[in-house]
Amino acid sequence: MAEEAGRDPQSLPVTLGGAADDPDRLKKYRDLGVARMNVRLPPAKADEILPVLDRWSKLIPQLK
Repeated sequence: MAEEAGRDPQSLPVTLGGAADDPDRLKKYRDLGVARMNVRLPPAKADEILPVLDRWSKLIPQLK
């Protein structure tokens, strides 16, 4: 569709919504060209959210 619109598909960043915290899957998405991944957080209080954010803070550097 990008080419049909006269755009270079490589110039369009791809964002993945609701990425799972699976390092192998995230690396695969990265290698496929996904530029950004959004994290799903449960509608909960800090005591439940903070451990999720801690897991992601350790996972993200592994993807670089």
